[in-house]
Amino acid sequence: MNTNKHVFTKGTVIGVIAALTLTACSSGQEATTDKKAEATSNEPVKISMFTNQQGAQAVDPSNPILQEIEKKTNTKLNITWVPVNTYSEKTKVMLASGDLSDLSLVMNVFDSQVVQMATSGAFWDITPYIKDYKTLSAMPTVVWDNAKIKGKNYGIPRPRPLEGAWGVHVRKDWLDKLGMKVPETMDDMYAVLKAFTEKDPDGNGKADTIGITGQVDADGMGLYGWIEDVFNNNNGFWKLSNNQIVIAALEPTERKALEWLKKAYDEKVLTQDFAVIKNSQAREQYMGGKAGVLGSALNPQWLYTDAMRKIDPKADSFPLTYLMTPDGNKFAAQDSGNFGMYVIPKTVPEAKMKQLLGFMDKILSDDVADLAAYGILDKHYTIKDGFKTATEQAKVDNIPDVSNNLLQIAQKYDKYTRAYYNGIPKEFYDRSKKIIDDRGAFSKPNVAYGLISQTNLTSGPELNKKILDMKIKVIMGKESLAAWDEFVAKTKADPTYLKIVQEMTEAYKNK
Repeated sequence: MNTNKHVFTKGTVIGVIAALTLTACSSGQEATTDKKAEATSNEPVKISMFTNQQGAQAVDPSNPILQEIEKKTNTKLNITWVPVNTYSEKTKVMLASGDLSDLSLVMNVFDSQVVQMATSGAFWDITPYIKDYKTLSAMPTVVWDNAKIKGKNYGIPRPRPLEGAWGVHVRKDWLDKLGMKVPETMDDMYAVLKAFTEKDPDGNGKADTIGITGQVDADGMGLYGWIEDVFNNNNGFWKLSNNQIVIAALEPTERKALEWLKKAYDEKVLTQDFAVIKNSQAREQYMGGKAGVLGSALNPQWLYTDAMRKIDPKADSFPLTYLMTPDGNKFAAQDSGNFGMYVIPKTVPEAKMKQLLGFMDKILSDDVADLAAYGILDKHYTIKDGFKTATEQAKVDNIPDVSNNLLQIAQKYDKYTRAYYNGIPKEFYDRSKKIIDDRGAFSKPNVAYGLISQTNLTSGPELNKKILDMKIKVIMGKESLAAWDEFVAKTKADPTYLKIVQEMTEAYKNK
């Protein structure tokens, strides 16, 4: 969603830009020198990167796969790995300081801080250069378009497929044991949560399982967002209603989502620390066989199942193809085609900027991206009938964890990317491919993706925090649903909100 907890003030932006501009001006001679060096030297290009650590351990510079990537791209990489739980906070500090790496990953292209810095000249506008790079220019237009800020690309998108980012996983083996069908409606889902909590689905004779776990983000419902999406029949924070772009949570359908969540909390089928639990803790709870439902993208299904099978050999983390909305429509959300972008600070000379684009062009190609995803051919995986199968050596070298990190840098665009996870059996892979194909017939895009309201950039984070705080209070019973109705009415009449709606709607019409 295009909101953020902290507001980056105009004064701070100007200060950062001034510092960046001075540095850029002072390096004019360096740019000329770099061009000459580029033409005469085959030395590896030194590149600093700031990126997300998704796996348990950072990738050591001595890792053979990372070294092979450096060899194939003729680079020497200095990577700052930042754990996912602190990434948003550390990114803000990094951006505010102006001390950026050559390539820095910003997860939210439309974060207010990112937008203000981009439009103030802190990052390279790479729009004119994309056509010069084979792999980058071959990515679908929608990937680039959805990463544009006011019509320009200020970074290289981290490409993602259009299907598979949204979703919810259910313990299929628990359903089978309890004689229950795969849920299709939210009533079905609630019955599953009750059974998973009360009917001893793991068969250990203890009341030690819960229906659903997850985590709440700083600016939204996080791993519970799929619940709101289904009730609202909407993808994301904003919704098109009566030809206006409005906040989905302020529409009448949101009340049903809150009623559902409040009931789940009251009846203790929802983890009671849902408002404070971390993402990693929720995943561990699910993988550890203590919860039966988790909001999640499609691809970690084998990560989850493989961990679960250390406890129960029959475990199966089953991704749902869809859930039915209250008005009877199949629902799954379609992704934007990217998950953040790598920005290049304007302090980097043009010649070096082109080298960085060349590096990203190589690292997103099939050859290098497959190396990052699967490891070294015939050592970490084999290929039979077009399917890649992990070897025992892949487990020894901890390839799933290494790939989890390297794919934050080198994941190519592939429709079926989210069907695969390192080590996944072919039958699971084929099942996921079918889910992706089936979703393509009805998945819902985010109508507000890429829309910018200046008022929302400054006032939106505070407004969203108020909305999120109120949701949590209602779910936990600290505020009533009647109080929610009053809050919604007051918010929808607020001049600031009305201005945001006006600006978002204008941006939508002019898109």
